[in-house]
Amino acid sequence: MRPEFKDKIMHVLFLVPTLIAAGMLVMMLAFMSEGIGQISWRFLSSSIFEGGIFEPIMGTFFLFLGTVLITMPIGIFAAIYLVEYAPRDSKFVRIVDQAINNLAGVPSIVIGLFGYTFFCKILGLGISLVAGWLTLTLMMLPIMIRGTEEALRMIPQSFREAAMALGATKWETVRDAVLPAAMPGILTSILLGVARVAGETAAIIFTASVLTMKGLPRTPLEPVTSLTFYLFVLLVAIPKTSYKVAFGVALVLFGIVFLFSAIATVIRMYYRRKWKW
Repeated sequence: MRPEFKDKIMHVLFLVPTLIAAGMLVMMLAFMSEGIGQISWRFLSSSIFEGGIFEPIMGTFFLFLGTVLITMPIGIFAAIYLVEYAPRDSKFVRIVDQAINNLAGVPSIVIGLFGYTFFCKILGLGISLVAGWLTLTLMMLPIMIRGTEEALRMIPQSFREAAMALGATKWETVRDAVLPAAMPGILTSILLGVARVAGETAAIIFTASVLTMKGLPRTPLEPVTSLTFYLFVLLVAIPKTSYKVAFGVALVLFGIVFLFSAIATVIRMYYRRKWKW
């Protein structure tokens, strides 16, 4: 068999899964398109008691932003330690790596149950926004750490050697040479983490969300309503709900996730243009 023919076969074999993945997304959007007619300014800006989804939209933003702000420093610092400072053959590092892998595989409903027991009951936070942040952080943290680790390991060792040869300390090398170059990969890990928690319902039900609250939370110690929880209630607790309303809520949730993705992509492209190596 000629090499050119083999290349064409492999091209097709790689193309087919890509088309399948893209096709599934298009199919999903086609189903959700039934809710386009439901989306209007009144639908987006009015309270759930008036047929709108303003509180769930704002609650979803609050949950996302708080989780990202808590997870970012923990995940980045943990990854820096594991890549730049920790001994490679340390037993402690192997235990931590395994713990991170295990945490990534814990079902969301188990994490939600833990969050309810520990954050809400033992720590006395109750069903609140901050309890939701801490619970979702447990879900996002493994992805953040692993993605940041890979981004740091992709930076050539010559970057570190050049910085230290000029008299920079270990931390100055990491801060001024390694982290800026790894920023596109770090932003990708944030994006993947947001995608991980975007569709979570079980963890939010146990720790953060209620349906009957009026208005937005005034402090992080108050509960919040999210789009995923509201969609769950529409489909399960209110059987006569129109599927167009449900698809409209799903489209708005998809739009919020897309907005986070677009912001991360723009920042990533900026850094990629700035740092060429």
